[in-house]
Amino acid sequence: MKINMRAALLGLLILFLFPATAEVPVLQDGAKPFAFVVLGDLHYKGPDFSSRKIASAIAASVKGCEPPVAFVCQTGDIAEGGIYEMKDGKRIFRLANHAETKAELDYALRDVTERFGRPLFIAVGNHDKHGGGTAFPAAAWPLLSRELGDAVTNNCYGFRHGNSAFIFLDFAPADHQAQQDQIRQLLKLAQAQGGLQHIFLFAHYPLWPLIRPGFSSAKLTEALLPIFKEFPVDAFFCGHTHNTSACVRNFEGATLTQIQGVACQDSPELTPMEDRRTFLLPMDALSYYWGYLSGPPNGLFLVNVIGERVRVQFRTGATLLREFEWRAPGQLTDLMKPAPRPLVTLDEAALKGITSATLALCPWAEDRADIGLTLNGERIADAQLGPTMRSNAFVDEKRIPIPADKLKLLHLTNELTFENPGRSIFALGHAYLEVRLADGRTARTALANRFLFSATRAEGLAAGKKYGWEIIPADAAQAGRLGQPLGPLRLSFPTAAH
Repeated sequence: MKINMRAALLGLLILFLFPATAEVPVLQDGAKPFAFVVLGDLHYKGPDFSSRKIASAIAASVKGCEPPVAFVCQTGDIAEGGIYEMKDGKRIFRLANHAETKAELDYALRDVTERFGRPLFIAVGNHDKHGGGTAFPAAAWPLLSRELGDAVTNNCYGFRHGNSAFIFLDFAPADHQAQQDQIRQLLKLAQAQGGLQHIFLFAHYPLWPLIRPGFSSAKLTEALLPIFKEFPVDAFFCGHTHNTSACVRNFEGATLTQIQGVACQDSPELTPMEDRRTFLLPMDALSYYWGYLSGPPNGLFLVNVIGERVRVQFRTGATLLREFEWRAPGQLTDLMKPAPRPLVTLDEAALKGITSATLALCPWAEDRADIGLTLNGERIADAQLGPTMRSNAFVDEKRIPIPADKLKLLHLTNELTFENPGRSIFALGHAYLEVRLADGRTARTALANRFLFSATRAEGLAAGKKYGWEIIPADAAQAGRLGQPLGPLRLSFPTAAH
């Protein structure tokens, strides 16, 4: 009875929101080619609002594009909504109040709209919900209502433009089932208007994080999976992790294309994810993939819709970095991509010419943890991990130099163990060895394929620490007993023979 009552109430809600005569707002009829810009996290922060420089540069870079840009889509965290402060030796994030958050949102929405001279549509981000969650509706809903000519009354809304439907989602709605029903109804209405060839979804959280654990919502992904099974969704655009990637995953009978970006980062040299981070899902689960740790200066996606064809350019301002297209969901083809980086291989002779070496890893340590590092059976260094903010668990890279007099211990394949004399609760992952050769080149081992935990899950729970276990897939975690050495990790340098 409870289930039937819930279904009845949801049905009444949908009828109220979308009566039988309702239509999805239409910005442009017909199938005329058009383009739109997708921007990731911008994080406008007062009082200087330096992100305006990013918006200005990107807006200038897309003027004169053919087909012309019709509107701008932003995947959330357009505002910062707080400030980082030091307290008791820890870097903490103070949330802004309603007035502070709304002031940032008002400035950001106005600035982006004015610089592009085009309508702006936005998915709510977690930073945009600061100030008690009331600032975003107050700032964004009136703007969106004006652009669509139709009242926007929640964080999920949609429209038609030419042959395409655009749906913007809340990454954490109060009721995921209600939002799923709303998305389904919006898409059915868009289909009923005829001529629909493409569907684009936008949300802040990714469907799954490739390398940044904890930065997704299983509830959101589970609620969206039926949509991907029922409708031919072209792409899901998102942000949140401050990585840049495009990938296709065939999952439970659905094809999921995820395109993720960030505008506020500034990395002139883009580092492929697979060079520095262990993946959180099997790579063979992806039929198409590329990804970078960060984003370039003034990063954007420029999307062209030309009939049945969708062409996507990944750019830094006006400079093209990658280009790919599809004519059917999930069938992505590269049109332009950078040449692969040359692989630096080693042999025993090259090992003797190493001038420096470093162990890199990303820890989770909510409190300070003192560790000892053993390389190939010999203790070589002491180091400190943490404390780290929860949001930076397994994200911030810790680099431990290997003493010059211990470089002779390095082999083509190496075993590392970590001592835990203080019986601390911590974990580490994304580990690799990096060496500098006599000729100045850098060589790296393959990444460790496991995350090492200093205690069992039960021991962690007993100590009041559980977050690390919650965000790492069970098959990627290796736990020791509290106080015992962790490892070994086996790290191998690439050789010419492999």
